[in-house]
Amino acid sequence: MRDTRLRFLLARTTSNTPRRAGIQSPGPRNSQLNLTGLLIAVLLVCSAGVAGAEDDVVVGHNAVGQLKVQVGFDEPFGLPVSVFPGIPGYATGAMGFHSAALDQPSNDFFQLTPTAGFRFILLTNDPGMEVWNDHGSGYMTNGESFYVGVAPFDTHPVWNLLGGRPGDWFSLTLRFRDLNGVYSDSDPFVLTFTPNPPVLMISPAAPGFVTLSWAPTAPGLVLQMSPSLTPAAWTSAPSGTNNPAMVPVSSPARFYRVSK
Repeated sequence: MRDTRLRFLLARTTSNTPRRAGIQSPGPRNSQLNLTGLLIAVLLVCSAGVAGAEDDVVVGHNAVGQLKVQVGFDEPFGLPVSVFPGIPGYATGAMGFHSAALDQPSNDFFQLTPTAGFRFILLTNDPGMEVWNDHGSGYMTNGESFYVGVAPFDTHPVWNLLGGRPGDWFSLTLRFRDLNGVYSDSDPFVLTFTPNPPVLMISPAAPGFVTLSWAPTAPGLVLQMSPSLTPAAWTSAPSGTNNPAMVPVSSPARFYRVSK
């Protein structure tokens, strides 16, 4: 698993209107607040891109009748904090399997016949990286299959990471199979995932202070600060792991990050 540190920088602004750059607004803006001089959080480094609204693994076959997959997104796939009741950690159903819509002879990739019937099989998984079964009753076990159906299909399992640090990679190895014997099994393919990084938010507090907070809250995340980036000299802020944290709006500016 790759280790990538997340950094969140703070820079001064002289505008009365909050600027947004890789952060979430803390809520509706109060036009009566004087936001001059507030620090604005900027996401500087994040190793994994946030996945789009829907991303697919496209399934087709090659010229000799073997199932073949094309991963249509950059990996690792970023998993958001779970919004599913009873599913902990990070989870999404946005990424799924889609049957090929067009033939691509130059890629030896062709549409599937509707006479075939498909499942994917979980071969291996990293500890804590799970996919829910097609009944929604629990995690798949190694060797278990997930019903996909006949082409055309657009099937979205729930991918679930129980914990981990943004930037670390967690993998599943899968295989596609046709139960009707029209096509031979695909080669094993690997899908990799990572927790989405926390979003750092800023809001006005008491005069001379702002409140910094981040979500999701993960154990061990610490707010750090540095007077400069050239060179950086990161030290833990007095608030430590407290989330939210109140920090002074002081001069000269300080740079902040969340680190683990």
